[in-house]
Amino acid sequence: MIRYEKKVPEMEPLYRLYEHDGWNDFLKLPKERLYQAMEQSWLVVSAYDGERLIGTGRIISDGIINAYLCGLIVEPAYRSKGIGREMVRLMAECCTESQLHLQLLAEEEKAGYYEKLGFEIFTLGLKYKS
Repeated sequence: MIRYEKKVPEMEPLYRLYEHDGWNDFLKLPKERLYQAMEQSWLVVSAYDGERLIGTGRIISDGIINAYLCGLIVEPAYRSKGIGREMVRLMAECCTESQLHLQLLAEEEKAGYYEKLGFEIFTLGLKYKS
């Protein structure tokens, strides 16, 4: 049975999840910085199979107007089982209760997944070249 918690997971399992799925190939963060980013989020939802961390997602927000869903990740062996959907539902519910406008940025090939979860394409996203 999958368990969902609204809290930051422990540092080591979080880092393993990001490393296992290749997310940290892009982020290039040491585990302490990744954990700090999670701690500074407005909301974190984590999914567990027993004691094993299998997914997480977070909301960054000003707490008044806007909220941004980011870092939604589910371990590959657990995908297509509704775990990401449930984490998004829980996060969206918290944002709705707080009257926050929930948004996200997604790679074009993943937009269809989020549309199925109630999101709609509404703008063009841009990233600053560093």
